[in-house]
Amino acid sequence: MSTPIQIGITGGIGSGKSIVSHILRIMQYPVYDTDSQAKILMDTPTLRQALVAQWGNNIILPNGGLNRQQLAQIVFNDSTQLATLNSIVHPAVRQHYAQWVQEQHSPIVFVESAILHHAHMDTTLQHIWIVQADSETRIERVMQRNNLSRQEVEARIASQQEPPIDNRTHIINNNTNQAILPQIMQLLNEVLT
Repeated sequence: MSTPIQIGITGGIGSGKSIVSHILRIMQYPVYDTDSQAKILMDTPTLRQALVAQWGNNIILPNGGLNRQQLAQIVFNDSTQLATLNSIVHPAVRQHYAQWVQEQHSPIVFVESAILHHAHMDTTLQHIWIVQADSETRIERVMQRNNLSRQEVEARIASQQEPPIDNRTHIINNNTNQAILPQIMQLLNEVLT
């Protein structure tokens, strides 16, 4: 089977990337979730060894698992430390994704990531779907979903870079007054024709 068409799904926190991915999974399309896969890969011996080499055994729990809370405290307040973490994790995710694509038996595969461009996950993609919603909708969604204050959500939104727009980019509007399924169907039809 030939290499499938690869489509990225991206957008800021609370925009609705996961909803789009969920709909596509229901439609039987393979979707690679970079966040979930990064967490799994960070528990592999190779990556765990690299993380311990960088930050020491204090990021390991007594049961041997990764102390994600400790690691988050280290990296999310220090851009240099975050860049170091990304330099360890992103290449592993890219390699795992490339292998995953080859194992799929679908004409189209999707990869979901809030940081497609920043993590260099966009280099093999033919299309990029950016899920957007107005800031108030996003703030409300994340406050409810993550039990965060308005200020915490606004800080997270402000820290995220907007994805670049190019000739591969298609916008999905996910405000509460717009149906998302017809937009997905239209984009799928464009890809398949």
